[in-house]
Amino acid sequence: MDGRMCVFLFFIFRENAFRNTIAHVMDASRAESTVKKYKHAIATWEVWCRLNKVNSKEAVHEDIARYFIHMFNDNAPYSRIETAFFAIKWHFNCCPKTCMNNPCETRFLQLLMDGLKRLLAKPADNRKEPITADNLRSIIDKFNQDNLKDLRLCTMMLVAYAGFLRYDELSNIKVCDIELCDSHVKIFIEKSKTDQLREGAWVIIGATGKSTCPVAMLRRYMECAGFIDLDISQYLFTSITMLKSQNKYVVRSRKLSYSRCREILKEALGEIGLDASKFGVHSLRAGGASAAAAFGVPDRLFKRHGRWKSDSSKDRYVKETMSNKLLVSMNLGI
Repeated sequence: MDGRMCVFLFFIFRENAFRNTIAHVMDASRAESTVKKYKHAIATWEVWCRLNKVNSKEAVHEDIARYFIHMFNDNAPYSRIETAFFAIKWHFNCCPKTCMNNPCETRFLQLLMDGLKRLLAKPADNRKEPITADNLRSIIDKFNQDNLKDLRLCTMMLVAYAGFLRYDELSNIKVCDIELCDSHVKIFIEKSKTDQLREGAWVIIGATGKSTCPVAMLRRYMECAGFIDLDISQYLFTSITMLKSQNKYVVRSRKLSYSRCREILKEALGEIGLDASKFGVHSLRAGGASAAAAFGVPDRLFKRHGRWKSDSSKDRYVKETMSNKLLVSMNLGI
């Protein structure tokens, strides 16, 4: 191999390394789940481009509009079209050659998206009911908690309710993220939906001294699971298996999946006579938030505890009591 070829290959390698690094850094500009959703939408867009002889890297706003009308005629929901819009926009913004003249930022496409939203958007009617403190008391009374399986259920529900935890936050808690004290427990949330800089946050849950005390239940669960060493990086809520030779449940290394978490939650709610179809894993976060709002917890503490960045996001989780709904009309002087 002559010197010129070596120099050529060197520059090719360096250019590829640069592009890979740029792609990695650009991916970090959005949450992992968002990037995954965007890349799936972009792959679908590129398939359409190939079938319609459009260069996806040089597409103009008319090409993108044709794609959205294709989706509209194919009965795609507005949420899917909106995801495609933001994915394609992000895709062009990530390229130095197209970021200054992004076709998705034209007024034409903005108006097209407004029209599609008016035609396709439907009111959200699938929001789950919040779980109440009474529901939790019924579950604690129903499940005797003399085995690891019941303790996992009760602890998971109480900690998620008291900590306003999302599933991703709950499932990723590790034993080493926990600091147990007599009066409270501190749980470190390594990353959450609104923590874009991945700074992490401490959630502090107080001991109540009641049968539904999340701190006492957490202690019992950890002792039963054998989590004596608080420095281990084992997931706190894991799948479990029955050892028939010893007739007891033991923890496994794999964290509890979303589908299994939702399944055991719905089973428990069904056991206490509730319609499980009205509830989901997010019902625990919504339930804790609704209880705090009804009690009048100050907004500053409320938002910090739930790791909300805006009042509008926080308020979506709160289900107002009837007395609060009547408060305005009952104080109008008539």
